[in-house]
Amino acid sequence: MTCTFSTALNVPLISKKTPGYLGHLDYETIELTNQQKRLRGRYALRPTIDLRGFKTRAVIDWLTLGVLLERTTQFWWIQDEIAGLLGSPPFVQNILSEERQSSVGFDVTFQEPDITTVLKAVAAIESRFGLGMEPVVRGVEISVDFRPVVPSALDRAKMARVLMNHLLVEPDVVSNLRDRPRTVWGRGKDKVTRLIYDSRHLTAEENKRFLIETDRDRAPFTDGTFELGAKEAGVRWRVMDKIIDRQNVQAGTFIALDEKSKRARIEVTLDRPEVAELGVMFLSDLKKLNFSKLQGRYFRFFLPTFSRPAELRPGARSALTAWNDRQRALKFSKTGSIGLKAMDEAFAEQRTELKRQALPDMHGRGLRLQRTARVGIGSAGSFVAYEDLNERVLTALRNLGKRVAAGFGSGA
Repeated sequence: MTCTFSTALNVPLISKKTPGYLGHLDYETIELTNQQKRLRGRYALRPTIDLRGFKTRAVIDWLTLGVLLERTTQFWWIQDEIAGLLGSPPFVQNILSEERQSSVGFDVTFQEPDITTVLKAVAAIESRFGLGMEPVVRGVEISVDFRPVVPSALDRAKMARVLMNHLLVEPDVVSNLRDRPRTVWGRGKDKVTRLIYDSRHLTAEENKRFLIETDRDRAPFTDGTFELGAKEAGVRWRVMDKIIDRQNVQAGTFIALDEKSKRARIEVTLDRPEVAELGVMFLSDLKKLNFSKLQGRYFRFFLPTFSRPAELRPGARSALTAWNDRQRALKFSKTGSIGLKAMDEAFAEQRTELKRQALPDMHGRGLRLQRTARVGIGSAGSFVAYEDLNERVLTALRNLGKRVAAGFGSGA
């Protein structure tokens, strides 16, 4: 891809908690060298951000292990046994009976786990209580951080918005309203704004028009958290400008990060069914997990494409295409690639229905409908891979895999 034009789109960066305007994330148009038929006569929009200005690192944010003991105990005895190794008591949950009752089944959650330390903690639990089986991986959260080389609140806000705008995921996160992208800036229903509008007073079919319309779309806030996927979903995404760490909402405590430690972050939370899909059952299976594959499964970033004006012939159809692309750019500027892909699919469904209704009359007149380009169909649709960002994430995940394997003593 090569850049051919100057700034083509400006996305304002607005904060909510302390209302304010931080600046713009600018976009430039990029000529495509990809010769796929679906991309002929199109250009891409790419954010004008230098990824080399960020240090990228992938981490396991937390890891939950299910342990089956050989004798009963209460959760606090497990906490006491391994708190010294971890530096603080871990969260331990009784999974077979009431919270404070004796049990042989517990979930133990390790924050920012170092595999070597986790193995020592498991050994300590086995020595004290015995283990009926190897600990099961019940859930894990993997994050990729982008820390500005030169600390900058504006650069962090830009990078966070890039992650929000360009993430595309394989599951359908539009049909179920609870899955849809939203921006959250506190606790409670009044602290959540859904980026794609939907009215509870309309039918599902009537609400489809909001996938195409743009006037009720909402953009994410720079000081909020972008969330994707329902709370109960097996896989969920969050993007944020991370300025605090180790937050305990119930206790009201957190660690404020210094300027050098603040970073833009994307994290994916995987519950048990999704972990099993990766071939991970027991703790030792993490050693064999190919972390590089997580990029293509959970951390996929794409650039939107649009029709090149010079390629459009004069006429009503070209005018409609140009108008559609202006609406598509507006949809993308607020709801990102998730909203734009939903718009493209709604447009495609609308065109299919109109053709279905028109075909009998056309056939009766001896006419044939003109074939139209199938842009927007398929998993990639009208998008092209954001190669620079994908490669950075891939490298970070590959390095995380090496650290995890080394923690198991493989030396990899």
